[in-house]
Amino acid sequence: MYGIYIHIPFCVRKCPYCDFYSVAVEDELRKRFLSALKNEILSFGPVDADTIYLGGGTPSLLKPQEISDILEILRSHNRLSDDIEISMECNPASVTKSELKEFRSAGINRLSIGCQSFQQDLLAHLGRLHSAEESKRTVYDAQESGFSNISVDIMLGIPYATVETTKKDAEVAASLGIQHVSAYLLKICEGTPFAAGVPGVPSDDEQADCYRAFCEVMDASSLYQYEISNFALPGFECKHNLKYWNCGEWQGFGPAAHMSNGEKRFSFPNDLSSFLASFESEIPSHPTSSFTIEGTVDAEEYIIMGLRKSSGISRADLRNKFNRSFSKEQEKFLLECQKHGLVDLDKDTVRLTREGFLLSNSILSEIME
Repeated sequence: MYGIYIHIPFCVRKCPYCDFYSVAVEDELRKRFLSALKNEILSFGPVDADTIYLGGGTPSLLKPQEISDILEILRSHNRLSDDIEISMECNPASVTKSELKEFRSAGINRLSIGCQSFQQDLLAHLGRLHSAEESKRTVYDAQESGFSNISVDIMLGIPYATVETTKKDAEVAASLGIQHVSAYLLKICEGTPFAAGVPGVPSDDEQADCYRAFCEVMDASSLYQYEISNFALPGFECKHNLKYWNCGEWQGFGPAAHMSNGEKRFSFPNDLSSFLASFESEIPSHPTSSFTIEGTVDAEEYIIMGLRKSSGISRADLRNKFNRSFSKEQEKFLLECQKHGLVDLDKDTVRLTREGFLLSNSILSEIME
């Protein structure tokens, strides 16, 4: 089964750490984008899909009726499963309670709320527009609006964060009665204001301590770690994101969107103007000509993506899918990692431990060599 990703490229304001593609939201530009998006969706052949994910940007800046229209196009053009997971990213304070109810009525059944922190001073250091209280209020409003599958994003290692503030964020998240938490370490990306320098960013060792502290609070809750940065109640793992980590198939629509047919990966430029030029005026007969081939889905990608999961990867799958096995040198390195508590090995499975997750880039680099 395919997944379907829709990139909504609009934000009220760009956060100083963010390198995801977005532009300022404007009414006329939004309408043009929606028209082009419809043409792009219709230009691709129908698929059997069991997940839809609306990311961005800030998808909740679209009106509920506009989200409803997008979903109706997808329903009429594809074969969607009865139990389809339909996720939408949402910023705190970007939606009212009545809008949340309308989004739920439109078919959104999973909400991902970008809280980042529940502490006002830390939010200020991140340049977020919402308050700590608005973060919690949006979660409560979503629950009261009928959402029973809610995720919140928390950012770790942010300016002036400590183990104590990290534990507090984790404890608040665990107390909200939600089903999923994503906790990502701050990454300073080229081309962002943070890349020019930002005070108070914890050292690598301090970030590692924050990560451990967050995980320990999650361990004490009902949320289990199923991926390097993701925690869920059993049965509430993000089905759409698992397609990425399992090297599955998905269609991607909108500027900056990526897609994979299970053999090759494609991407559209980070450019709304180019997107409008390609799809606004007509439904093209060869839409993939607008996309760039990024690479092939190979054994290396299977290893890199699969080792993000707590369940790890299967040697049998590696052989069956890619006709590949670990070399003697790689097996020797994995055994050395096991001695240091970084990797768990059994006859078929290779998985990183929590300490291994913290050194995953170095471990993967060594394996790939």
